[in-house]
Amino acid sequence: MQIIIHRGTHQIGGVSTEIRTAQTRIVIDMGDELSPAQGITPSPLSIPGVTDTKGFCDGVLFTHNHADHVGQLQSIRSGVPFYMGRLAKEVLRESLPRRTGVLLKTRLEQARCFVPGRPFQIGDIAITPLSVDHSACDSYMFLLEAEGKKVLHTGDFRVHGLRGKAVPKIIDKRVGKVDVLIIEGTTLSRSDSIPVSERQLQRQLKEQMLNYKYVFALCASTNLERICAFSKAVPRGKYFVCDAYQSKLLDLLQQYWGPYSPWYRNIKKVIYGSNLQARLKERGFVMMVRDNQKFRKIIRSFDPQQSILLYCMWNGYLQQERSTLPSFLRLTGQWASLHTSGHASQQDLRRIIEKTSPRFVLPIHTDFPQRLQTLCPREHVVLLSDGETFTL
Repeated sequence: MQIIIHRGTHQIGGVSTEIRTAQTRIVIDMGDELSPAQGITPSPLSIPGVTDTKGFCDGVLFTHNHADHVGQLQSIRSGVPFYMGRLAKEVLRESLPRRTGVLLKTRLEQARCFVPGRPFQIGDIAITPLSVDHSACDSYMFLLEAEGKKVLHTGDFRVHGLRGKAVPKIIDKRVGKVDVLIIEGTTLSRSDSIPVSERQLQRQLKEQMLNYKYVFALCASTNLERICAFSKAVPRGKYFVCDAYQSKLLDLLQQYWGPYSPWYRNIKKVIYGSNLQARLKERGFVMMVRDNQKFRKIIRSFDPQQSILLYCMWNGYLQQERSTLPSFLRLTGQWASLHTSGHASQQDLRRIIEKTSPRFVLPIHTDFPQRLQTLCPREHVVLLSDGETFTL
């Protein structure tokens, strides 16, 4: 068995990993690079047999629908099958621009959808998709078994999310020891601290509602579990407000995940409209917003002394050149950060490594892979370069 990390050995995002046997070749993720945050010039992925006809590929797997993992989907040549979760597919389809996304939407219709926890076969590789917690709904680890060997590709995951406690249990029950662990390391370049949990964020939102009548929240629309948690936090008598796009995504969440848990059922929401203005001013609300002229106008229509804007995204966006976010946050009397990482802490990375007891650990999705060697000195951490072949 051979493993090639085409991109992601020394950068966050834009990842793509190849796993091949004597008979079968698959690729996991094909993402866009996060150039604004990392100061690099984005480049398209070029993988023989995947993006051109100079070779073969039996399938491409996608861990989730964030652009740094799925952004190069359209470059997959025709005839190569690709796989993703059902909800991830539907959310991605709804997120495409109506005009410029037509061709990609047609391509997306060809996606084959797997079922969480149900193994499927590509050539001689058995693949088990394991649903995990991340800031994108419908995210997966992949357990790959072939030629008598086991490889776990973690994708992006965390343990401090709403469903995060299930991750170690999944490892114990469905994975066990592996030969190779390909593990994301986004937080390796950050301070080693205990992250705030999504449950704690929900409690903080409730506290803000006690102090402010009008609560605006700026959050990625595809961070559906957080938006769902915010909705569940709004007491009777107050409104939870979103726009038509976010409402549609929440409907998809209920449709596909409602059967698994009551948490994803009966999500309280109303779609914003000027006809609601009087009732919103009277009763108060939590309103999901975006930084555009429409929402700037809406925010200005409410008393700033009774308003707060909660920033529920990565702080790095605030430091980007020409960002309009700082001026957006000043529209209310107060603003506060209410966010936690979508990625596993360093402690949790170490915990997953200990549970899987791998012969080899390959860090990806990180700009500081050598930190993993310090974090886990007893493990055989292999630092590869992009395009380098690792033979198991």
